[in-house]
Amino acid sequence: MSHFLIQPYQNASIIGAEHEVPVSIIIRALNEERYLPDCLRAIRQQRYQGDIEIILVDSGSVDSTVEIAKTNGCNVLYIPKEEFSYGGALNYGISKARYDYIVVLSAHCVPDSPDWLSELLAPIRQGLAQMVYGPHRADPEARSSEINYFVEKFSQSRGLQSSPRLNNGNSAFLKELWKVRPFDEKLSAQEDVEFSSWHINNGARLYFVPSARVVHYHNDRNKTLYRRIYNEVLVEFQLGIRKLGWVPYKILLLPIRITKDLALAYRRNGMIRAFRGVVYFRLVEIGAYLAASSKYINVALEGKRRILKMK
Repeated sequence: MSHFLIQPYQNASIIGAEHEVPVSIIIRALNEERYLPDCLRAIRQQRYQGDIEIILVDSGSVDSTVEIAKTNGCNVLYIPKEEFSYGGALNYGISKARYDYIVVLSAHCVPDSPDWLSELLAPIRQGLAQMVYGPHRADPEARSSEINYFVEKFSQSRGLQSSPRLNNGNSAFLKELWKVRPFDEKLSAQEDVEFSSWHINNGARLYFVPSARVVHYHNDRNKTLYRRIYNEVLVEFQLGIRKLGWVPYKILLLPIRITKDLALAYRRNGMIRAFRGVVYFRLVEIGAYLAASSKYINVALEGKRRILKMK
């Protein structure tokens, strides 16, 4: 553990559960007019009594995203689309935040309860952890595979987590933590995982709160789904969070996952209609895993060849 980190963590402002601390909510956005109104409305409907500052970091929206944000009292910041990175947008937004408690929420995630914010911040305010995240559930109209995907992804039990599972679609952390070491701006995905991995390795704690749930309106088309999963898995390989043996395990689970997806579709009275979408979703998922592992292996081998040539 890096000793220079212990002091900031211990000195971070921990306020008892009886107080509602002021909070800065950071939302990254690009053409999010469809779900942003619901997201902001859900924030306004929170029973949280502390001051809430909303910062929207826009990276070149051409729809009404910025107008919606301004109408709802957001502090809107701008970055050029060509300069966007997930970590960079967050770092910019957090640098302008007034408060010590930071919440990151996706523009297409809608808090599922008026107590979402109180639940999300409780472990930090009680001194149990410095980072917190809550689960996502898919849009009820989403594909059965998408619904089960989120169930699988957020199946952890409430409490401290040893794995770096922070998810910036629905997370909170102390700004003091970010000051010690901000988000990596070079990553194409998983800046949240890398951030929590680094801080866990240096003495911070991560907590999962199942009751702080959001509805995630993802429902990507297959090409977008492939690109998202590919980028996420490739970064996890590069960070050492995923091992290559994990891919065959995922392939072995494919028939089980397809069966579960079809069973859910049957309960929703649409198994035959959903069959093709279920199979496509899971094959796209496996295809992205295989392509990411292949890319990782090729890059690693190329690096070794360069080292041998230098010798």
